[in-house]
Order: sequence, then C-alpha cells, then structure tokens
Amino acid sequence: MSGKANAIAAYSRVANTETNPLQQVVMLYDGAIKFLRLAANDIEAGDLAARAAHTNRALDILAYLQSILDFDRGGEVAPTLNLLYLSVTAETLRAGARRDKAMMLRAAELLVPVRDSWASNAAGPAALPRVSAPVATVALT
Repeated sequence: MSGKANAIAAYSRVANTETNPLQQVVMLYDGAIKFLRLAANDIEAGDLAARAAHTNRALDILAYLQSILDFDRGGEVAPTLNLLYLSVTAETLRAGARRDKAMMLRAAELLVPVRDSWASNAAGPAALPRVSAPVATVALT
C-alpha cells in the first residue's frame, strides 16, 4: 500500500471511530499543523528525509480536507476553505523547496485560526457564539 493510500486509510479509521464529524475535522487540522511544525524542525535539523515524510503527511491531510468540501451545501465557506488549502499547499511546497523553516511554520499557522473555529463548533451550541465565520458542511464518508 502506498504512503498516500496508508494516510487515507488512517483518516478513514478516524472517521469511522469518532462520532462527531466536526471533531474529526479538528483532528485532521491538528495533524496537518503538527506535521508542518515537525517539517519546520526537520529543516532546522537538516534532516531531509524526515522533512519529506512530515511534509508529505501534511500535504495528504490538506488534500483530504479539500476532497471532503461540500460545495453544494457549504455556502461561501467551501470555496474559501478550498483557497486556504491551495494556499497552504503552495506555501508548504515552496518552504520545502527553499528549506525555509519560517515559511513552513507560516504554513502551519495559517491553519490555526480555522482549526480553532472548527473546535469551537465541535464543542457544541454553547460555543457557537464565539465563532466569527460560518463553517462549511463536510461529509466524511
């Protein structure tokens, strides 16, 4: 099984074991942020193999998040998230090619506010007033 197939299988396991779809999305963001930060540390350490592995894992998560966007029911947010994922992907690829730790960290930090919005929504109705933007409808099938 290829690396990408392994990653997709892992995400499917998460989707099948968690009951809250919003929490599943938060977990995916957490993974992408974690792997981008690890890749930044790998750049600093000069570990090209680890940087490639961590970057690829982050890119797989971003591709998965992009693939589950529901453009029919997601309103204005789905295209906005799509642009975010494209931007973070491009920033990640540039950071890897340039071996630029700061750029890789910037890619991770672009995801943090959106992750926090998903987390607020996943916390339930009491947390909804804290959310400043609507959330796209996501189908995790």
